Amino acid sequence: MSKIVQVSLLACGLLLGLFSGASLAQVEEVRLGVFDHDVDVTGNKAGGKEGGVNIAGEVVFASPDFLTWAYSPRPFVNLSINTDGLTNFGGAGLAWQTDIGDKFFAEFDFGIVYHNGIVNLSPDPADPVRTRLDTTRVILGSDLLFRPVFAFGIHVNDQWDASIVFEHLSHGQILGRGRNEGLDNIGIRLSRKFGH
Repeated sequence: MSKIVQVSLLACGLLLGLFSGASLAQVEEVRLGVFDHDVDVTGNKAGGKEGGVNIAGEVVFASPDFLTWAYSPRPFVNLSINTDGLTNFGGAGLAWQTDIGDKFFAEFDFGIVYHNGIVNLSPDPADPVRTRLDTTRVILGSDLLFRPVFAFGIHVNDQWDASIVFEHLSHGQILGRGRNEGLDNIGIRLSRKFGH
C-alpha cells in the first residue's frame, strides 16, 4: 500500500509543481467515497472475484486557464484503499462536471492510476498459485490503468455535493497487452466544496 500512497503523493506534487503559478494550486473540493469493490455492472465475467469495500479520497483543483479549450476540466489526485487488503490504487486525472438544472449535476472523469493488484499469472497452468489467483483475484495485465468515472449527483448546498459514482479500471490494450479483466467499482461520494 505504501507505493500506492507514494504514487498519489507524487502525482499531487507534480500537479502542484507544474502549475504552481496557476489557479491549479487552489483546492476546490475534497471528496470521500465508499465503493462496492469489483462489481459486475458491465457484464464483465471477471466481476465479483475480489471483495471488500474501497474507501476513496480525492482532492480536486481549480481548472487552469490553459485547459479552457478542453471545456475547463479540473485536475484531481485520488487514492482508493480496499478494506480486504486486495487491489488498492492511486493516481491523477481530469474531471468535467456540468449542472443539470439548479440541483443536479453529471460528471465524467478520466485518469491514470497505479495499483498493487495482480498483473500477470505464472505461465505454468499447473501452478497451484496461478489457479488460486485466477479464481480469487482480478488479473489486470498492467501496473498502470486507465480510470474513467461516471457520476450523477445533487448539490446539497453551497458547501456539499453527494453523488452516485461508477468507475472502471482497465489498460484497454494500450497501457498493456494480453490479459485485461478490468475492475468495476460503484458507490457513493460526498464532496466538500471550497471557495463558493
